[in-house]
Amino acid sequence: MSAGTDRRWAELARELEFSQLDVLRKQAEGWRNGLLGLTALVTVVTALKGRDDLSALEAPWRTVAVWLLVGAFLLLLAGSLFAVRASFGRPGERVRLGGHALREWTLKEIGRVRRAVYISAVALALGVALVVGALFVSWTKTEEPADGLVKVTTPAGALCGELVSYQPDKVTLIRTTGGTERQVVVRGAEVRKITPAKSC
Repeated sequence: MSAGTDRRWAELARELEFSQLDVLRKQAEGWRNGLLGLTALVTVVTALKGRDDLSALEAPWRTVAVWLLVGAFLLLLAGSLFAVRASFGRPGERVRLGGHALREWTLKEIGRVRRAVYISAVALALGVALVVGALFVSWTKTEEPADGLVKVTTPAGALCGELVSYQPDKVTLIRTTGGTERQVVVRGAEVRKITPAKSC
């Protein structure tokens, strides 16, 4: 390399010392946008493919799925906050005037931005993993209802039986008690909830 090229590289290195914080903030902003986009994508997939009711899960798996979703929410929130902190700094932070004080603050801020970007990436990746885990639990650990069995909740209590027909004004079930089948009709106004049943 010629002396002129060496001199130019040395000048660029000196300029980079003063623009390093701006470069890191731009990188952090790119990370923030990309990771928040990934979070939004996972949210959309969850909304489209996930179950809207976790009550179909058996007792221990329902708790597991809820805690996975709570953990994912907290991690995604923390990751987003760290990404915003890395991109824009702390709100209301004062920068001291003076060359030496500004240089010290810039070097410390560079370290803080790097740590915040790393923590943000890890938190968002773990949050997405927990959402995927909750989806896996909800898809694989759901009670499989027996053919046609439902539980109809009314103000008077719950009725369980094989669903014969459902109309807005009435629900017809066949209940088996002591080996005898009998038809039960529940008025539509009394029906609060109909859920699949594993057994009666």
